Amino acid sequence: MRHLAFNRPTDFLRRRDFSQKMEATFDFIRVHATPLLRVMLVLVLPLALLTGIGSGLMQSQLFASFGTMARQARTGLPSGVLPEVFTSAGLWITVLSGLLLFAMVHLVVYGYVVLQADRTTDSPVTPGQVWQVVKARFLGMVGSFLGLGLLFIAGSMAVGMVLSLGMVFFASVVGATWLGFVLILGLYVFMFYVMVALSLYFIVWLREGRGFFGSIGRCFQLIKGKWWSTFGLLVVITLIMYLILILAVAGLSAVGLPFMSLMKGETMDLGPLARVLLIVYAGLQTLILLTFYPLIMIALSFQYFNLVERRDGEGTRLLIDSIGAPVVLTQAQGLRPDDDGEY
Repeated sequence: MRHLAFNRPTDFLRRRDFSQKMEATFDFIRVHATPLLRVMLVLVLPLALLTGIGSGLMQSQLFASFGTMARQARTGLPSGVLPEVFTSAGLWITVLSGLLLFAMVHLVVYGYVVLQADRTTDSPVTPGQVWQVVKARFLGMVGSFLGLGLLFIAGSMAVGMVLSLGMVFFASVVGATWLGFVLILGLYVFMFYVMVALSLYFIVWLREGRGFFGSIGRCFQLIKGKWWSTFGLLVVITLIMYLILILAVAGLSAVGLPFMSLMKGETMDLGPLARVLLIVYAGLQTLILLTFYPLIMIALSFQYFNLVERRDGEGTRLLIDSIGAPVVLTQAQGLRPDDDGEY
């Protein structure tokens, strides 16, 4: 069995079952790990380093504040209600850079996948081509993320209001408190259904060029009848990613152990060396997360292409249109002993 090169639209637009989607995810990483890593180093690494440095500085302020509060509590001195770090400009700078990094990572990874899915040559996508996508869609990606955040907040407030009114109604009017718990369960199931459906939002928005609400509607259209397969894929690929992250972060635990004394207030001050080590520690955490987080996005990409093919048959139409076209000879990739080779 030969692995796909993922350099043709029909390599992506295929019906796949669960195991085939998992296989396609890791095959894509195997084939495109180097060019995708090159793109991320050029476009994502600078912002990732800035976010890591900001996070390290914020954590150093946080450790110092907690250490001071712990020492004041032991000596009986009054301590501040809110650590200064929560009112500092560094916190907001870190949050802003984290938001921009989130948008950049999604644009770069999904942009690479979408561009690669539209190619008809063996050469991989270049950083310059992905940069054109980033320039054209960056503000839209940030706006989409903020829009989804506001939608989540509004939905949470609406759910809370419905729960409060429902519990009062079932308890005082109907006299059946258990119906209130059924309502709570139903609302949480609905929210969970919505979150799984919207996991496809960013690639739908980027590839199909729909607006905010149009992309949301398209997500529910695609996931109809395939919610469980999407949910199962998300659970499995997330567990795999976190297992890898746990192993990777375990190697950083030796670096993080000295900072636990700061939380207990045992260290009187956070010296320059400790600040530098904390910044390095936070930066490495950010880089490790960025290394493995694209695994989830690539798996969701293949679920999206699978759903598009099942609903719209784009890949089938491309195969029909290619009948009679000149055959493009490509080099066999990853031949196994049971392969018959190229003819």
